[in-house]
Amino acid sequence: MSNLQSYLFRVMSEEEWIDFKKKKKYKGNGLDQKSGFIHLSTKKQLIQTINLHFKNNQKIVILRFSSQDLKNSLKWELSRNNELFPHLYDSLNFKDIKKVEFSKSKI
Repeated sequence: MSNLQSYLFRVMSEEEWIDFKKKKKYKGNGLDQKSGFIHLSTKKQLIQTINLHFKNNQKIVILRFSSQDLKNSLKWELSRNNELFPHLYDSLNFKDIKKVEFSKSKI
């Protein structure tokens, strides 16, 4: 994709966040492992992703990553609503996190 977003986002449950901090690598949740890649979102896609996949979570964690740090394993592929979504064909590394936000799932 020529207009690659500067930052990409990963939303996860508080439990996933605790595990990621401990292991320093994140291989994805059950959906990611079944799909064969980690689902990421652009800023524009973030609210819809949260409302669709995390509405039952009391607390969520939103991680921001630089797309440049992920570019070697990143593919932009058609997904929901025929929109291009960033899919990471690798693990996320704790050291690559640019920002962490804690939020309630209702945004």
